[in-house]
Amino acid sequence: MSAQVTSVFLYVDDMQKSIEFYNEIMGAEIAQLHAEEEGGPLTLAILRIGGFSMMLHPQDEHSEEFASNKAGLGIHIQIRVDDVDAFYSHCLDEGAMLSVSGEPVDQAWGWREFALKDPNGYVWSIYQDNSGGQWT
Repeated sequence: MSAQVTSVFLYVDDMQKSIEFYNEIMGAEIAQLHAEEEGGPLTLAILRIGGFSMMLHPQDEHSEEFASNKAGLGIHIQIRVDDVDAFYSHCLDEGAMLSVSGEPVDQAWGWREFALKDPNGYVWSIYQDNSGGQWT
């Protein structure tokens, strides 16, 4: 059996703020925006980074499910970039929340990485693979 992870569904507090974060800071392409009624609030946003899709959905419609859990808690997503130091500088220039870690560091397993949080607390590990292909 062959399988491939293609997307993630993220519940968010503020659709516009999350769309701006992923588009402007993470470089995600806005593929689709949906509202249940014309001119109404967004109920789904589909964004793409390479071949990976993120589907953003307002958390408030599922408030009972989140009564004891916060969106983003325990979620850590990774994205590989060609130049982690340039991406770090871009994040600083755009005002991203870099409170998870400091500057990019070299890890024992061959990655150079740093971490940041999106507006909902989802943690993103941004890394450059310097392992010689061990982790691709």
